[in-house]
Amino acid sequence: MQFEIVSQNPASTGMIGSIFSRILRFGDTVLLTGELGAGKTTFIAGCAQRLKIGSQISSPSFTILNLYTIKGRRKFVHADLYRLDSIDEILNIGIQDYIYDKNAIVFIEWGDRILDYFKMPYIEIGFEYLLSDEQARKLVFRSSSRYWDNKIEIFKTNLKKCKSLE
Repeated sequence: MQFEIVSQNPASTGMIGSIFSRILRFGDTVLLTGELGAGKTTFIAGCAQRLKIGSQISSPSFTILNLYTIKGRRKFVHADLYRLDSIDEILNIGIQDYIYDKNAIVFIEWGDRILDYFKMPYIEIGFEYLLSDEQARKLVFRSSSRYWDNKIEIFKTNLKKCKSLE
């Protein structure tokens, strides 16, 4: 399943992330794709805010992996694969330890670099610039399974209920 929405500005992208976070469960993995500055980290920060992550979310471009704690043992994982060139480098950061952790929600920026090796359900969210407006972005949600198809339907319903995006 595929679903598209246009975000008018960074605040809207964060709000869409916040609404998206309502469908997340521990054990979920979200792969994000798109050019530099397209809104991936802004979206993740919106998710983190609604999930009550106490820390400010920033791009882990240089640290590769940021780990936040939710309610004790639960984890919010934010990885950025931009600086990694091979699957060996990606695996060496230990990302698979979090992907298979049922107590973690995992967000992977530049997720297309691991997509061919991914063997479990995930959702891919593509961020695209729109030439008509330098602030606007098209977000494309692509499901890998029936599990995520169902979640996208719930997400669409939640978006319709939110008046602030109109």
